Formats: sequence, C-alpha cells, structure tokens
Amino acid sequence: MKYTVTMVAFLMAATACVSPEAYRREQSANSVLRGQIADLGKQHEMLAAENERLRQQNADLGSRAADAAYIAEQKAKLAELMAKFGANTPSAANGVELVPTPEGYAFRVAGGVLFHSGQAVLTEPGKRTLSELASELQGREIRVEGHTDDQKIQRSQWGTNLNLSAQRALAVADHLINACGCKTEQVSIAGYGENRPAVQGNDDASRSKNRRVEILLIERR
Repeated sequence: MKYTVTMVAFLMAATACVSPEAYRREQSANSVLRGQIADLGKQHEMLAAENERLRQQNADLGSRAADAAYIAEQKAKLAELMAKFGANTPSAANGVELVPTPEGYAFRVAGGVLFHSGQAVLTEPGKRTLSELASELQGREIRVEGHTDDQKIQRSQWGTNLNLSAQRALAVADHLINACGCKTEQVSIAGYGENRPAVQGNDDASRSKNRRVEILLIERR
C-alpha cells in the first residue's frame, strides 16, 4: 500500500512538473504523428490499387498476346484449307469447296456427290468424299446443314424439302461419327430446305448449286 501511494504521488508530481507549453508541444507532435500515420494509410491504399491495376493490365496483355497467337494459328490453318479446297482447286471441281458463310467457313458438298435425286441414303462416292474430308474435321466442332433447291417434292416419302434436307444432314452426320471418327458431342445438324439458297435463280444450274450439304466449322474461344 505504501508503495502504491508513493507511485501515485510520484506520477502526480511528474505531471505537475510539465509546463503548459511543453504539453501543447507534445499534443501538437502527437497530432502531426497521427496525420502522418493517416497519410501512410492512404498511400498504402493507393499503392495497393495501383498494384491491382498493373496486375490486371499485365493479365490483359497476356490475354491479347494469346489471342493474337490463336488468330495467327487459325489464319494459317484456313490458308492451308483454302489451298486444298478453295475455288478453282481440284476438290472444287469434284464437288467439294471451302466457302465463307455468315457464321464462318464451311465445306460445301454438292448434293449430287452425296445422294441420288430425292434420296437420303449416301452413295458410295459420297461416303468416300466424306472419308476424305474426315481428317480436316477431326477435333473440330461442326454443324452439318442440309439444303435443297426450290422445287417442291412431288413423289417422295419425305413430304417436304425441309424434311428431306434434315434427313440428308442426319445421314452425313451419322457417317462422320460412325465411319470417320468424329465425336458425337462435336457434331450437330440442321435442315433448311430451300430457305437458304447458295445462289439466286430457278434455272437448272442454280438449282444444282443449291442442292448441297454444308459442314460448318464452328470456332469457339
């Protein structure tokens, strides 16, 4: 108890010895120190925000570089395909051509190469043609699209051009999956009948071009 009382007395005496001027200086110094600490906190927040901005910028640059490399790779592949299947190549003369469409590039195969008139069963030459294309389709996501000319079906089990085009697309897809090694999950089909002609016109030459199957190469990133 005596020790405690003595310490209290000492502290009171020490406090009493501090002049008002010294106290104000001490308070001012404390205030400055608090301001400096607050400034350091703000600087830390600013540096953290700048660090995050730089990190994001670096990630964006890396993504752009990867995209540029991907685009260059796809262009090289397309150039190679065009050299083999583009217009005025032997394959085009044989009824297979790589053509641009609103959704990307597609192999356009003349209907007469694949099917007899009004039929949805692949011919033997048609099967061989698809087998030759198979190496270009491996690992790709594709959509097989059937198309007809504008002449209405008169005598056929299919009833409508739309139905016939869908059945032909299905026949091609089945062959690509079962005989050519394309994966089921990468192949889809669509039938458009006469609704998406390759060329305008109702003469024999135009109708021949419109009777076709297109195998769309779907590119996804």
